[in-house]
Amino acid sequence: MASWIIWSVSALLALLVVVGISMMSKPQLAKAGNQLSALALLMGILFTLIQTKAEVATPLALAWIIYPSLILGAVIGGLIAVRVKMIQMPQMVALLNGLGGGASALVGILSVAGIGVEESASYAQFQTFFSVTGYLAIAVGVITLVGSLVAAGKLHRVISQRPQVWPFHSWVTVLSLLLVVAFIALGSLPFTNDLMTYSTVSGVVLFSALFGLYFSIRVGGADMPITISLLNSLSGVAGAIAGMAIGDVLLVAVGGIVGASGLLLTQIMCKAMNRRLSSILFARSPKVHKQHVAERSPEMDTPQKGKEKKEDDPIEKLATAKRVI
Repeated sequence: MASWIIWSVSALLALLVVVGISMMSKPQLAKAGNQLSALALLMGILFTLIQTKAEVATPLALAWIIYPSLILGAVIGGLIAVRVKMIQMPQMVALLNGLGGGASALVGILSVAGIGVEESASYAQFQTFFSVTGYLAIAVGVITLVGSLVAAGKLHRVISQRPQVWPFHSWVTVLSLLLVVAFIALGSLPFTNDLMTYSTVSGVVLFSALFGLYFSIRVGGADMPITISLLNSLSGVAGAIAGMAIGDVLLVAVGGIVGASGLLLTQIMCKAMNRRLSSILFARSPKVHKQHVAERSPEMDTPQKGKEKKEDDPIEKLATAKRVI
């Protein structure tokens, strides 16, 4: 398949995802926007199955083992979507973020191990780039997976919702992140062998999981929706990096869109809750300023008839809302 066809279709599908996300900001069009984005992603999967690159003469659709996996995933996803309650939707979103991060980490592992990678001239020329992006996909994906599992556990009350700070918590968090960076730098060296590659992958996975656990466990349950939004952004970033590792333009585009939209949503939620992201991630409680409240007169405490009902009507609020988070 010609390169311009792949680029054109990828750009069109990415544009449909952007349009779908923009429609979600309006209550009347949110459902249609969600369906449009889902349809664009489904078309992206089908396009990935049928496209062929210059290095691969056989389309991916002829690999029979893919279809049982697709059917199994569709059945599991459908059952969960039908049975989950609306009050459990934040946990569901956290789990989906984690699965996205885990999938990106698996793609990064396969890319670093050289499984399914064609040894072409371009791959040999940019081998360092593919190695670095592969390890980055593993790191960001595992951090997203572990952090999302902790977030879902806290929201579902499987884990205590209180911020948990363990001994040497900040030191372990920083040290684990530095070790992840060190292992990524070690894995990008050109003189690595198989044993060194597997050891480096294991180190990146281990310390990324440790960092994801330590940074998410200290967030309280009340601030967990903001953390889930941040993890949603990280899942998109992991997908985009995984797309770079395997040279998939569509995955890079869609992952970048999800990452950017998730980061914007995180910023909006922080402003709406009057919280700073750094305070949430470092388990700092909001400061409460003491104010002297003047004595209220009986006239001030008396609600006005009709006005209170109109202001508290949720239908009226949603209908007149300019933005929905």
